[in-house]
Amino acid sequence: MKLKWKLLIAAVITLFIALNITLIFTSEKEINRVNYISRWTVANEQDLIETLPVAGMFMPKEEQIFYHDQDKGSFQGFLVEKGQAVEPGTAVLEYSPQNINETKSAFQMEIDRLNQEVASLDQHISQMEQLLATSNTMPASSTGTSQQLQTPNDDSIIVQVEPFDSTAYIQQSIARDIENKELDKSKLESEIEKYEEMLTAADSSMIELTAESMISGTVKELKHTLENPILTIISNEQKIEGELTEDEVQQILPGMKVLITYENSNKQLEGTIDTVSVYPEETPEIGKENSYLYTVQLTEPEDGTSVFGQHVNVKIVTNEVQGATTVPVKTIKHTDKKQVSYILGAGGYVERRQLDTGMKLDHTVEVQKGVEAGELIVLDRPLLIKSNHPFITPLSPTKNTKASYGAMSGMEIFKTISKGFLSR
Repeated sequence: MKLKWKLLIAAVITLFIALNITLIFTSEKEINRVNYISRWTVANEQDLIETLPVAGMFMPKEEQIFYHDQDKGSFQGFLVEKGQAVEPGTAVLEYSPQNINETKSAFQMEIDRLNQEVASLDQHISQMEQLLATSNTMPASSTGTSQQLQTPNDDSIIVQVEPFDSTAYIQQSIARDIENKELDKSKLESEIEKYEEMLTAADSSMIELTAESMISGTVKELKHTLENPILTIISNEQKIEGELTEDEVQQILPGMKVLITYENSNKQLEGTIDTVSVYPEETPEIGKENSYLYTVQLTEPEDGTSVFGQHVNVKIVTNEVQGATTVPVKTIKHTDKKQVSYILGAGGYVERRQLDTGMKLDHTVEVQKGVEAGELIVLDRPLLIKSNHPFITPLSPTKNTKASYGAMSGMEIFKTISKGFLSR
């Protein structure tokens, strides 16, 4: 008897299912199917940041290097020690003025000698000018002669020689002499000017006998052997420095934002990419991976707790969208080269919308068009979900409590009530 009832119930259920399937596919009118939506989510508004993680460490922001300059004189000695703190204007090394003084004396002796020659020329020119003036007041003198010449036929003829003006000749000679002496004087004055410039340069070297620091920092290295560079100062200000692979260097540009974190610490700094080397650190070789240096300029000075060489985690922001409307990747369906999602409309109907997406980050994607922040997106789609049909959702008594409503803002309560009226 029990078996008969079981067979009868099974037959009724089968008939019911078959009848409904027949009605679905043979009915000329569209059946107002209700979509049962068990899970959904909300389109959020958030900032999306895509980063490239690389290694880095703290290094001095700048260095000041000093070289031994023999033109400044003999090296006198260092005025600081390795590891000593310095400020702008701190004297760090000095030269002896002995060689410079000797050079200045030699220049001055040469200037004095040339000035004596110029004075001698001036005296000579003055005498010549007086002589020329005297010759201009003298009457012109001329002489004329007659000469008797013998021809080959022993005939005698008389030749008259034109008179010669000796005063004019003397005046021309004096003028040429004055002109030549003026030219010699000009050459000597040029030599004097050259030596005076060299003497001024030597005076400047006397002023630069003491070299000073231009930055606040620490003496990193000094060499008593005078092997260049003889002294190096590193700044107190810091930067981040690291290396990039061949693939990474093609993604990084100066000006990109950088996030810096410490190992086992919540401390975080921000900065920007300052420089990216386009040439590898070592000579490139076939079959060898190259590395490229990058530096980061900190947005704000470090608080002084970090030491040079300390390693940090660096995240270079390669893409960023602020205030993006985002949905989970799994809510989007790809069909016919289109991207669609199902929206739970305020009127109680399911809407099928085509989306334009942008940046994708992990399991989240930016929606540029098709969905607005705050709208409800179907998370798990039923097998036969239909657009423009009503939907129902599971009743959650535990969520409809006085405490849950008390946690909602006035606007959220208003929106919830409005959806309830619009769905009717």
